[in-house]
Amino acid sequence: MKKIFILVMIATALAACDNPLEYKPENKADELIVNAFLDAGETSHLVQLAVSNTEYVRPVEKAELRFYVNGELKAKTSEFEDIEWYGDTAGKGMCFEASFKAGDVVRLEVDADGKFSAYNEQVVPPAPMVLGIDTVRVNEYLRFDFRVQDTEPAENYFRIKVDDHAEAIYYDEDGKELGRASHSWMKMLNIDNDPILNGGYINSGDGGFEIELGTPNTYCAFSDMQFPGASATLRPMVDANSFGLMPALIEGTKSATLDTYAIATIQHLPRRYFYHIKALNMLRNGSGDLALEDVQIPDNVEGGIGFVGVSSSVSARFWLGTRKYDEIIYYGRA
Repeated sequence: MKKIFILVMIATALAACDNPLEYKPENKADELIVNAFLDAGETSHLVQLAVSNTEYVRPVEKAELRFYVNGELKAKTSEFEDIEWYGDTAGKGMCFEASFKAGDVVRLEVDADGKFSAYNEQVVPPAPMVLGIDTVRVNEYLRFDFRVQDTEPAENYFRIKVDDHAEAIYYDEDGKELGRASHSWMKMLNIDNDPILNGGYINSGDGGFEIELGTPNTYCAFSDMQFPGASATLRPMVDANSFGLMPALIEGTKSATLDTYAIATIQHLPRRYFYHIKALNMLRNGSGDLALEDVQIPDNVEGGIGFVGVSSSVSARFWLGTRKYDEIIYYGRA
């Protein structure tokens, strides 16, 4: 691990990505930053790239990305795309399409600006042992019940997330379909009443450091050492009225229909990925007298810096309803 200063960029609105990071290492020489969170349950993936030293962080000017599954090239791109966060450009990244599954060996390679070459290779972890995922209305909240089983003897690490997924159909003034769009936004979870996720701890039985009491478990990560040899039900909640954000409109739109879904996901994480999330919690929320420059962020990129997380997941999709919008005024995009 390297001691570094870190600038955290909040999760982008792209469904395949959350929490890309920009690093400023102690080494004054330029280094390539490669950050990605790849999941076997997704087919669209995003990689954020930049160049950093102690003086600045700048965008990569040109790059080629290659992605391999079990030694076979599955994706290759040199195209950059804007990363958006609620309509604003929050950086640039490279997107690619690829499928992989538990047990596969995946390798991400990046060549950039004619002088940088970096890569990460790892084995995709198995899917979590999930007994069920349900949802129930509790006053103004939707509660998501994740029932998960401990798989002894090894300690396993997990993360829970819920996405607001919207699918829209747009129509012109004559009622003719203009096109369709979909988007997903990751929700902030209320875990105040969950005995495993709350309390400020991300517990682990392997002797690693713990997050100090009172530090929010922002990324909803946990270990099955909290229920050894048994099953547990985790119950995060989301404001029920916060679902249903409209994707970007198409020019000429006068009306629309919007189907809204909640996608509840539990990810099985490798140990290093889990500790990466623990460090992000410290940096995002602070922890007692902890100085940010003392936080060590696990990194796993050879030939550069950054973190490539690979997980397997189980998801459940819940339809929340359809809305019709009869009078829409399109103002264009800034």
